[in-house]
Amino acid sequence: MPTHVIYARKSTESDDRQVLSIDSQIQELKLLALRRGLEVDEILTEARSAKAPGRPIFGQLMKRVNKGEIAGVFCWKMDRLARNPFDSGQILQALADRKIEQIITPERTFTGDGNDRFLGNFELGIATKFIDDLRANVKRGNRARFERGWPNFRPPVGYIEDRATKTVITDPERFPLVQKLWDELLSGRMRPMQIARAAEHEWGLQTRKAGKLGGKPLTFQGVFKLFANPYYAGLIRLKSGESYRGAHSPMITMAMFDQAQELLGRPGRSRPAHHTFAYAGMLTCGICGGTLVAEVHTKPSGRRYVYYRCRSRTSGRPCPNPCLPETALEDQLLRDLRRVSLSKAAVDWISSNIRQQLQATSSHHAARRDALEKALLEASRENEMLLTLRLRAQVDEETYERRRLQILDRQARLKIQLDEPTRSPEELVAQIEEVLNFSVSLPRAFKEGDPVRRRSILHAVCANPKVRDRKALYKAKEPFSFFEGKGSTRSWQGVVERLRNWIVEKNFQIPSYSLTEEDTVPRKRPAA
Repeated sequence: MPTHVIYARKSTESDDRQVLSIDSQIQELKLLALRRGLEVDEILTEARSAKAPGRPIFGQLMKRVNKGEIAGVFCWKMDRLARNPFDSGQILQALADRKIEQIITPERTFTGDGNDRFLGNFELGIATKFIDDLRANVKRGNRARFERGWPNFRPPVGYIEDRATKTVITDPERFPLVQKLWDELLSGRMRPMQIARAAEHEWGLQTRKAGKLGGKPLTFQGVFKLFANPYYAGLIRLKSGESYRGAHSPMITMAMFDQAQELLGRPGRSRPAHHTFAYAGMLTCGICGGTLVAEVHTKPSGRRYVYYRCRSRTSGRPCPNPCLPETALEDQLLRDLRRVSLSKAAVDWISSNIRQQLQATSSHHAARRDALEKALLEASRENEMLLTLRLRAQVDEETYERRRLQILDRQARLKIQLDEPTRSPEELVAQIEEVLNFSVSLPRAFKEGDPVRRRSILHAVCANPKVRDRKALYKAKEPFSFFEGKGSTRSWQGVVERLRNWIVEKNFQIPSYSLTEEDTVPRKRPAA
């Protein structure tokens, strides 16, 4: 025999804050059933939002309704049953098919009668419209927050949310540790797997504890996600692909972030190693493009030799590239480093002459800013033009969305570049002197250095090193390529000119170089 049931629901979300609690709903509906003289055989409760289909208790209720097991449902309001078109349709169809006799609320009773169904449809429509408006308001609020430079999600490790101001600030405990992770990656001293181990066992880096979550070391996957997150460079990128300039203090520059992505994109770079090899993951095959792996060969005398070979030799496609002994590689590197190493006299002459050249670059700062502002304005115009084309149906939705996200990303990057501080000629001269001193000490530092230091120097000086026929092939990175074969005062003047042009091309954001025990590799910090 069909029965009557009570259905009480309250969501924990903001749209249900003003609704009676589940216990209060049940109490009121029991009194209503008593006044109506109807017996309630079961009470169904659910603490879920009704803005989308999929509530388990409601689903069981509708199954029983469709089987004819339930004659009527008591509920506080129609919006307790449904707040989305799919569930609303099920209820109205059940009334129209007379599978349920009535839905009883304190205000009125809804039956299969056309007028009742019309009023029920009206109430359910209002409930659905409320959810639609709420969703639109939330999106609008989130978009406004993103445009101000603040995320609506928990900031990554190294940052914390200031609840008083609803902004993001640096975490004084974890910010320096995460900064060290970036230093190790960008310097080339360590690979991601080694960084993850060091972060847990040596530096004690743990995620911030929040309730039952956090308070644990970063996993290897967590370290990779950290290095792939542009938030650390001042860019907020959403899952939808939209990008916004962040208002928080960036940990690295955008150029450093792009450099990190190139490093992480190299195949085999992050594979765990059982031995410490100076150049593991840094060399590629000059024939097939595969990553070279290091092998240890021990002679009967006990002497240990390291060779680098192409990994595709054992992957079904034999590569004819012969192995390269590490000693032969280092002999070649040492010879080439001597070619880009300046004498002390050259450094003194170049240092004294570069200052005048840099004084003349002050106008370039204004020109650079003008260029960035014009590029930003052009991106805004391009976005408006794209919208016009979409409204005229001259581009499809997929093309429009892809181009829109590209423009948003470009705008955010341009805004970040505009925010970067202007460096004075004195600061630039000091950085150039670091580069020159770095060049002077290269051969000695490489020859006397340990594997970590040698790896760091290779990473700093050599671009895309490849190996072919037992010979390393690479080009010197700028600015070290400027120093090759500069033995006379006349050629030093050319170095000064190229250094000045290089600084302008780098938008005055050049890396710093040093070879101290504490900091043996290139490193660059954004200004505070």
